[in-house]
Amino acid sequence: MSELDTPVQGLKPMVVAATVAAFALSLVGSFTQGTLGTTASGLAIATVVAVPLLRVAMFGVHWWRIGDRRFAAIAAVLIAIVGSGAVIALL
Repeated sequence: MSELDTPVQGLKPMVVAATVAAFALSLVGSFTQGTLGTTASGLAIATVVAVPLLRVAMFGVHWWRIGDRRFAAIAAVLIAIVGSGAVIALL
């Protein structure tokens, strides 16, 4: 197995934990009212949005460590594009 085929350390547990957290938060948001329900729903959505970005960041770090600078640079550019879009959306 080449270095490019090695799994990214900690990726699977992070995705599983995020999936469970998003599901639990969405249940709380669905079945409670008021501030707690609104906050839980917002956190569930934030989790669903943040996990793919975190995966790209983890892959970028992995690619940088094994020496594949092109893919690491592409991951950094993708994160920068999403980040600048978020900044523009906040303006």
